[in-house]
Formats: sequence, structure tokens, C-alpha cells
Amino acid sequence: MVQFHIQTDSEIPASTQLYDQIWFAIASRQYPPGYRLPSTRQLAMQTGLHRNTISKVYRQLEDAGVVEAMPGSGIYVRAEGTTEIVKPGSPLLDKFPKAQELVENSLDELLRQGCSLHQARELFMAEVDWRLRCSARVLVTIKRDDGAGELMVRELEQALKIPVQLVPLEELDQVLAQTRSGTVVTSRYYVNEAEAIAAPKSVRVIPIDIYDYAKERELLKNLAKDTCLGLVSLSTGIIR
Repeated sequence: MVQFHIQTDSEIPASTQLYDQIWFAIASRQYPPGYRLPSTRQLAMQTGLHRNTISKVYRQLEDAGVVEAMPGSGIYVRAEGTTEIVKPGSPLLDKFPKAQELVENSLDELLRQGCSLHQARELFMAEVDWRLRCSARVLVTIKRDDGAGELMVRELEQALKIPVQLVPLEELDQVLAQTRSGTVVTSRYYVNEAEAIAAPKSVRVIPIDIYDYAKERELLKNLAKDTCLGLVSLSTGIIR
């Protein structure tokens, strides 16, 4: 049985997600002509959607000519030759006229590499989902008295060109409780503590290495005795 996945935190309505996925299953021959579609009860159990929502999706597919309802029997994929399946359009193509070509070329390349249509869909959905999560919010977390956090924020903002928020590790749980998605960045010294807080909320933690000043420390060791040296830092935590 084809597995349908409804993303509850997506901006796309659940009925549209299901409609597109069933259409894809038919177009990719996972549901071949003459195949009996799952009952509304079966899909309700699998997706968590109300049976009325699923019935609405089936009616839309019937109106589009890709399935037909047989009273007392169920919903079936139309046999070949009974109707022409037209590729669904999107108003986004008016705004991004080259989008269709880019999508088709990417899909063709995956198929040439031996990927099935079902696998290609999973790859696209996983990548889109990950990027949506990453774009939602980027949090740098580190212990309150560790001044390296300011450096991490500055470096990430320069590299990513997006705002980055500094959150003390002691407040991370409270902050994540108020946001639906995000990406947490921390140093490898705090990754276990950060993951313990973020994992139950399905938030990914990315550890990054902080510059260890090894060259600078070596220079300090080789300075002549009684040499005067001044240190400037964003915080006393970094100097320590």
C-alpha cells in the first residue's frame, strides 16, 4: 500500500497535499489503471485526516477525470483510453516560467541514476522539509558565561546572510517551547546538552568548531620574559 505523508506544519492545506500525492501515485503507476483506491476509512487511519476531507479529495480527482466511483464497490483509477490525464498546472509557473523545466530536468537526472519516481519524491520532500526547517529560525546556544557565542553569531550571520539569535543554553528549553521549528547551532563542547533539550521537540542540532587560538597561544608562550601584552575580547569568557 502506498504510504501518504501529511505535514501538519506545512502551509499547504492537508487536502491539497493528499490530492497531489494520490495524483502522483496514479501518474507514476503505483496505482495502475483499474486499481481500487483505499477506502476513506483506510486513508483516515493512515493520514489522520477526517473521512469527509478524503471524500472531498476523491471527488476532486473524479472531477479531474483520473478516477471513477463505482457505487457499492469503491473508487477506481480510470482505465487507459477512457480519459486523458492532463498534467496539473500551477499559477506559480506564471511567476517562475523556467521552474517546470528545472524540476523536469532534476527528475530526469535522478531517474537516469536509477532512482524510482517514489524515491525521487521522497528525496524532494525531505530536502524541501529540511530547508523549511532551517529557514524558520537559527539559534546559537552556548552557556551564559561563555563568550564564544557572540563570535559564533557574527560568523554565522556573515556566512548565511540571515539573522541569527543567541540563546543561553540555560534558556534553550524555554525558547524552543515557543517556536514550532528552527535549527540550533552550538559548539561541540555543548552538543550533548543541546541535543537532550532539542531532540524531544524534533529540532536539529548542528555542532560547529570554534577557533581554538592555537597559533596565538603558541606566540604567547614564546614571548620574552616581562613582555607587556594587551588582550581585547568581546567578553571575559573568551579570554578565560
